[in-house]
Amino acid sequence: MQIDLIKDINKFKELKEDWNLLYESTNSTIFQSFEFNYFSWKDELSFSELSNRLSIVVIRIEKKINTVYPFYIDNKRKLRFINDIHFDFCDIITRKSINFVIVYSYLKRKFDFKSMRLINVKKDSNIYNAINELNINNKLITSISQYSFLSVDQGIFPYNISHYRSKQKSRINNAYNKHKNKKHHILNNDINIFPMEEILLLKQRMIELSIRKEDFFTKQRMLLIEHLYNAGIIIISIIKEEDRVNAISFILKDSSNEFVFWIDLFDDTQMINIFNYINFIKTISLDRSIVLNFGRGFYSYKVFNFVPEFYELYGVYIFPNRFQKLRFIVFKKLKGFIKLILKKLKK
Repeated sequence: MQIDLIKDINKFKELKEDWNLLYESTNSTIFQSFEFNYFSWKDELSFSELSNRLSIVVIRIEKKINTVYPFYIDNKRKLRFINDIHFDFCDIITRKSINFVIVYSYLKRKFDFKSMRLINVKKDSNIYNAINELNINNKLITSISQYSFLSVDQGIFPYNISHYRSKQKSRINNAYNKHKNKKHHILNNDINIFPMEEILLLKQRMIELSIRKEDFFTKQRMLLIEHLYNAGIIIISIIKEEDRVNAISFILKDSSNEFVFWIDLFDDTQMINIFNYINFIKTISLDRSIVLNFGRGFYSYKVFNFVPEFYELYGVYIFPNRFQKLRFIVFKKLKGFIKLILKKLKK
């Protein structure tokens, strides 16, 4: 077994062919693809904070890449997954499980980091299982969020969802009929150029309407999305009324029939984002069965309009000492308590 460290972007770029071969041989999500990680580092993380350090670990067995740990170290010396804030699902990419004790010991010798902060981890992920089996002090695995899926049979939406009751179908049909005269388009890089001007106009409108803050959707994020679109990873669902754009959704293609709703832009037109989702589902599911991933978060519009299945997402942490672990637990509970109080006060 050979362990290599990737600390600069040129060496990172050289991994492309081997990384893709490994990725295609596993059940990893689109967030573990080479392009997603490479452009996330190149376009965002290396610019957002100059003290971020690329820290990818590559394990080879008989000169063939077996495992990739797409890590970096942030300005607080935390070892993290690349772009974990914006990746709905983080994980390592591996053909065969490697004893994480060996990897962790190696990381501690080679990298100057205080703690590990691996978030947005599914329970059936490789990293969850690897660290769950790790007998080490100051380890913590805790639920941090939820994600949701909806399986859609081939047919006419919403009548192709077996568990929908009449009220769900009526809610979707009402939302659709409210805006059915608007135009819906699905853009992909094979046919359409990246709609930069329309995205910027809708972004600015969201800021002017106070739907989002000024720092929403940075230039670096736009560059990342454009690169992913041109690589065929992102498709765009867009709603227009005449020449005015009302909603844009950036949707990740996890496979030919699996899609992830990732980032949404929309104006203040009532239910316009829901209408965009409905149109996309109607169009794609008409000729094949699909699986839709609504990403992270227990949002009311997802629950009431689409009734997906929800699952837990976890944070996997290793702290430098017991005090830091207890401090994290206390602050997490305190934050949860404050959120609960604020929620009750809003009622």
